[in-house]
Amino acid sequence: MPAIVNLLFNVVSTNTTISFKVVLPMFSLISLVVGVGGHLLLWLVLVRNPRSRSKPSSVLLLNLSLADLGALLTLPCVLLSASFQDWQLGGGTCVFLGFMTSVTVGVEIFSLAALSVLRYRIVAPRTRPRFSRAQSVVVIWLVSVTMALPKVTYIHFNVGCTWAVGRDEWLYFLVPAFLVYYMAPLLCIAVNCGLIISQLHGCRRTLAADRRNKKATALLIASTLVFALSWLPYYALEFVNVMSPYVSSVASPLSRLGRKLSSTLSPSYLNVTSPEQTEETSVSLLWEVASLSAILLVCLAPCWNPPLYFLLSRPAVRQLR
Repeated sequence: MPAIVNLLFNVVSTNTTISFKVVLPMFSLISLVVGVGGHLLLWLVLVRNPRSRSKPSSVLLLNLSLADLGALLTLPCVLLSASFQDWQLGGGTCVFLGFMTSVTVGVEIFSLAALSVLRYRIVAPRTRPRFSRAQSVVVIWLVSVTMALPKVTYIHFNVGCTWAVGRDEWLYFLVPAFLVYYMAPLLCIAVNCGLIISQLHGCRRTLAADRRNKKATALLIASTLVFALSWLPYYALEFVNVMSPYVSSVASPLSRLGRKLSSTLSPSYLNVTSPEQTEETSVSLLWEVASLSAILLVCLAPCWNPPLYFLLSRPAVRQLR
């Protein structure tokens, strides 16, 4: 699973514009404060309410929130690296941060997929929601940790926090990660949400039950859309990198399209080393804006679930008050 740290540290270390010096640290700080505060309120409401605490869906929501908190706790490193435009936290922190980013993103998307399966079992007739809370959470974390372990071997610390891999090696890592961490879970969620919506339209229930199911489904869809839209630009940039002829840095804008655009837009400079040669290549303004936008979306991604939950749950708002 590609992690924000790899794109971030390479781009930040080679671009000294005001966008990376000011905008990125500012958004990282806002995301950290707002996100941690929102998730703490979410935990306060769900844990202190015995009825909510006993629901399987609440367990998955708490697990999702825990993954978001883990992602938010990596933002101080983002803030420091963007402010000093250099990686100064050592090789161990570099590897651990990349590993934890992959784990938290995996836990988040797999929790959403499990929640979609649970919601369908709840609304489907003749289907009992068989759900072992502890076992499901443990399985989600074990799968996420296991799939994040190969990433550690790709991170090399040589002054900066970079990935020194060739094009084919990078492609073998990126494509399975994209399919397993992004496409497959989103497809699972889409199928289950479609089945849930068809069941809600076709079955008659009490007004209160129907309203609860619709709001729970809306929360699931909204959280999934936030995840998908937040990570899609980042993956797009990753694939632009991997399709370039020389890839040793995840921030290397060496695609054919990038090289055409760089001749017409304002350049900065990036040193890119291939196994065969070393050359200095220009980074287009378009690439810099795209990189910054993708990073900001990923930084803000862990903040959205608490507002969505309180927006779609009146009992939670009343309890919070």
